[in-house]
Amino acid sequence: MFIETVRIESLANNSYVVGSEQTGRCVVIDPARDVDQYVQIAANHGTRITYAFETHVHNDFVSGARELADQTGC
Repeated sequence: MFIETVRIESLANNSYVVGSEQTGRCVVIDPARDVDQYVQIAANHGTRITYAFETHVHNDFVSGARELADQTGC
């Protein structure tokens, strides 16, 4: 199992990639709009993104959940 924190300093925001190399799946929590970084983290661990979760409405930035779904099919 792995947990990677992605910190976006300019937005003072954290997002997370949590997954399991054993199952080959991972999830992204509160993704920012630049989704390539999450896709790369998943690939580095030999996993694929199966879900993207938003924990709350982000009034200070645009979520990347839609872009992530479009790119990965999650």
